[in-house]
Amino acid sequence: MIQEITKTNKTLLSALDCDEDNIIIEGFMDRYTVNREEATEILQETKKWLWLASENIKEKKGFRLFIDNSLLIIDEMWHNFILHTRIYQKFCNEKLNLFVHHEPTPASEKIIGFDSEVEKHKFQNEQEEKLSQQLSYIYDKLGAETVSKWYEEFPEKFNEEKIHDLKR
Repeated sequence: MIQEITKTNKTLLSALDCDEDNIIIEGFMDRYTVNREEATEILQETKKWLWLASENIKEKKGFRLFIDNSLLIIDEMWHNFILHTRIYQKFCNEKLNLFVHHEPTPASEKIIGFDSEVEKHKFQNEQEEKLSQQLSYIYDKLGAETVSKWYEEFPEKFNEEKIHDLKR
């Protein structure tokens, strides 16, 4: 168990250590009115998300991680990161050992009109189960502090309206 934790810590620390962070941070600051400290924190959390997504893929967990409204600022930074294609590809190859594709949520998985209350209730239950799996996985891999940051602090500080207002 201790060897597994040490290995996890090493791969996570490696993923967080990126030579070209400043380019990504400056690109984000060009697009959003955030200071360097905020942009740096968001990039670190985005790299943690990408590391977590890569671990989920490697472990073949049977469920996909997803970006929900709580994680919108991480998604925005991910979009910014992807714009720097060579840096993003190098990060994925060297730090994660696989390319993490950004795949938007299909319409069939989004809240839409329902033909019945039963259908709506079933969809809501499925979404709650997916979120529960995701929260447990985040907690197990990254701890309570990350869950709190991503699902309490970030949604308050960077909700959809605030992100819109931050765009240049």
